[in-house]
Amino acid sequence: MARARSGPSIFMSRRSTSSGRSAFTLLEMILALMITSMTVLTLYRFVSTHLAVIHASSEMGEDRATLDSVVQFIRAEMNALPDEPNVLAGKPFKFHGLSADEVTWWCPAGPGILTTAAPGDYLVTLAVQPVGERTTETELGLRRRPAPENKASLDLRGGGAGGRYDWLPLVRPMAAVEIRYFDPASHSWSDAWTDPVHRPSLLRVRLWRHAEDFPLEAVISVPSARLTK
Repeated sequence: MARARSGPSIFMSRRSTSSGRSAFTLLEMILALMITSMTVLTLYRFVSTHLAVIHASSEMGEDRATLDSVVQFIRAEMNALPDEPNVLAGKPFKFHGLSADEVTWWCPAGPGILTTAAPGDYLVTLAVQPVGERTTETELGLRRRPAPENKASLDLRGGGAGGRYDWLPLVRPMAAVEIRYFDPASHSWSDAWTDPVHRPSLLRVRLWRHAEDFPLEAVISVPSARLTK
């Protein structure tokens, strides 16, 4: 009879021990859930940071390419200046505390972007100005107006202190532009150019798409600076 009693007791004890070893406690499940959550959060932060870096790098590359295009455009225009006096002038300006320098040059007639195949000569100014009256956002563009000798009619859509002009936007947004002129006579840089006869030998251009950016800087030669009349 003693053996009959001990059999079921040993069986139940083994069964209870086996069942206890195969189950997870609540504490173990909470710890596993916390570890899994931390792993997923770490992976999410890593992936999101990596994607943000790629996006920022792509935007910086696009901004650089845009500003490089502006520099190449200015270089092409300087190389195409006519062999005449009084074809280049520049003045320093400020807008919202940022540099908004302007440079004006003489553009002869032709099928180019500045004249759109119109007859006569034009004065073209590279400038930064507000996008609209109700916004502080600014853009880089070209103010085009007929030269004094040009009597051709134009559909002039802009206006300003210097008279009416046609506005051609180039880059938006554009926070600031700084232009300096190297005078070969004094061997120094100036923030303005008013000499109607001589020309600077170099232009130093700095461009900011955003105020907090590092500027793109380029030095542009003016091959016709040696020509005077």
